Amino acid sequence: MTTRRWGLIALAATALYWAFAAEWVSIHHGVMENHFLDTLTGVSFLIAGVIAMDRRPGNRVGALMLAFGVSWFCANWMNLGWGWLIPLLSIGSSFWPALFAQLVLSYPSGRLATTFERVTVLAAYLAFVGTAVGSALTFDPIEAGCFHCPQIPAPLHSLQAFRFFGWLGAHSAFVLVPMFLAALLMRSWRASPARRRDLALALLSLAAAIVALEYLYGSFVPDDTTSFGYLLREVSAVLTICVPMLVLFGLLSSRLAQGAIGNFVVDLQAPLAPGQLRALLARTLGDPSVEIVYAIDGPHRWVDADGIPATLPAPADQKRRHTVIERDNQPLAALVHDPALDPALVRATGAAAGMAIENERLHAEIRAQLDEVRSSRTRLVQAGDDERRRLERDLHDGAQQRLLTLAIALRQADRQLASGESRELEGTLASASRQLRAAIDELRELARGIHPTVLTEAGLGPALRSLGERAGVPVLVEAIDQRFPATVEATAYFVASEALANVAKYAKASSAELRAQCRDGVLTIEVSDDGVGGAYPDLGSGLRGLQDRVAAAGGRLTVTSPLGAGTVVRADLPCRDQAQP
Repeated sequence: MTTRRWGLIALAATALYWAFAAEWVSIHHGVMENHFLDTLTGVSFLIAGVIAMDRRPGNRVGALMLAFGVSWFCANWMNLGWGWLIPLLSIGSSFWPALFAQLVLSYPSGRLATTFERVTVLAAYLAFVGTAVGSALTFDPIEAGCFHCPQIPAPLHSLQAFRFFGWLGAHSAFVLVPMFLAALLMRSWRASPARRRDLALALLSLAAAIVALEYLYGSFVPDDTTSFGYLLREVSAVLTICVPMLVLFGLLSSRLAQGAIGNFVVDLQAPLAPGQLRALLARTLGDPSVEIVYAIDGPHRWVDADGIPATLPAPADQKRRHTVIERDNQPLAALVHDPALDPALVRATGAAAGMAIENERLHAEIRAQLDEVRSSRTRLVQAGDDERRRLERDLHDGAQQRLLTLAIALRQADRQLASGESRELEGTLASASRQLRAAIDELRELARGIHPTVLTEAGLGPALRSLGERAGVPVLVEAIDQRFPATVEATAYFVASEALANVAKYAKASSAELRAQCRDGVLTIEVSDDGVGGAYPDLGSGLRGLQDRVAAAGGRLTVTSPLGAGTVVRADLPCRDQAQP
């Protein structure tokens, strides 16, 4: 048995001693009340609180029930007449109505969900505890006519103030009860379907509403002795005793529901048709809205069963929640479900369905890859068409115009030669020579952009160093002098070229580094800079085009670009059939 469990046993024993000893004090001093109901009410909260703290240690509901039980018996201890303890016990006994409101409104998570609920509970604490503190500070037994009461030192003895606090506490029900009932109705209104099916929540809300109405009725008719008033008080007392039982049942019902996992495991033994896994999970968890999304390439990319990209609900989302299912510390899938479901039950169900989820994830990954291949093909065709149009435009606007000008100059030189204009002929030929050289230079530059000569003749290393020399920012180049297949070299070169072009255009960097190395049959090209970052493949056609080109070569492109911390573009290309240097 753990130390924590022994501590809870000691806590339970102390709480029971507090309860039974307090009731004995009331009986010994002749207090006229239903001692059985009084004891049963407080003890039920104490026992349920300790059990809840044991079974659900991260939940505040157990502590609230335990505090309720302690506060419930404080009034019994006041019968001892210990003067200096009476005001403290009086204040302690005022906590239980506010704790009751907080318990009901925060079930089952133990946390108040809305601002109105927080305001309601705060108003309850102010009305009950605040007035008790005021009464304790202003009470004077002599002025109040209680001559047998012990004289309690108080700095603000005032009979009028004491009566005012008593009146305020007695009439607070006219404000607190409507607020409490409104909070219950609002919670029911915004509750999810799974939460509305929670029987414990429905019964708890009904019991709390009746108890609140009894408190309002007692404040409205404080001296009522009719049969209706008596019946309402007895029903309210019984329902108050039922509250901790309902809370405990609701907290532990999810553990009882784990028995359904056994049937779920049996159902998983048979082959599952597409979509049947989701139906089985929905039936086991009792949530028809449950969805499964699968992790692709780590925890940052999720797809549904059809391979379509999906997103997980945000942590602040009050209507949907997700529970990640892991295997070997790696995300496998995520169950998107109603927030009312117990996370432990969801995790247990997901763990039981691990193999089936893994199979579904593989199918979803294949569908996602097929969709990506189709999209990549479309983008590659579009990029090819765009590149051909660019080449056509560059040829038309550049070399073609110079060649036309050269043709005109040659015709003019021919006429000048025929007419004997030797002086003009010399100038025309000089102009034609300049146009020819310019056209040759432009064609060479255009050819270098298509496929640089140095890459074909000298290989990837010299081509990358030449690329670094022509970059718009200082570039440190570390590249191996080794030959690779032409497709691999071309892909690596254009990754480096596009990445350095983006550095010069957008990164606002002062320097960059270009590295190329081959290890274990994989050629890695990495371009990093110290710029502003914020580059993402989905935001630009250039990086997306590089992704497609690298994927077509069987490789993988990753872009790491946090804002303000520079950008790293890395391409891993298979090169096992590399040529020798």
